[in-house]
Amino acid sequence: MNIVAVFVWVFYAYLIVGLLFAAWFVAKGVNTVDGGMKHTSWGVRLLLFPGSVLLWAVLLKKYLKAKSLDN
Repeated sequence: MNIVAVFVWVFYAYLIVGLLFAAWFVAKGVNTVDGGMKHTSWGVRLLLFPGSVLLWAVLLKKYLKAKSLDN
């Protein structure tokens, strides 16, 4: 397997994890990170989805930090 194929598989894995995380984060996790999002419409949350897919690692870190501050 050449280096390009490895890069493509890593990208696909990152994208799949991002899609799964973004679906959960937009539905439930964003409320923990930003309390003002509790009463927003699904249209606003839909706008967050693409960025959540690409930045899932950063958002996961923010979520875990916010979750630890709640306890």
